[in-house]
Amino acid sequence: MYLKLLRRKTVQVTGLKPIDLLLILLFTIVIFKLSSLYFSVNTDDGNWAQFKVQHHCKLRTTETGTQRLSWECDDGKIYYRWRQQR
Repeated sequence: MYLKLLRRKTVQVTGLKPIDLLLILLFTIVIFKLSSLYFSVNTDDGNWAQFKVQHHCKLRTTETGTQRLSWECDDGKIYYRWRQQR
């Protein structure tokens, strides 16, 4: 009975069915989370040149000798710097 009353009030106030309201809210949360992830990425590549020298990073190549979009450094990690290849 409480759910029917809540549903009726929700429809009266918003003009939407509860499932529509839930989907709109979920979509809004997903868009907000994706935008916050996008804007939190550090796009400043100014330190890459210094980092590359300090860690002796070398551009990885394939077996055929073509360059790849990754750098292998002496710290044992592989860094993907696609912005450097543009």
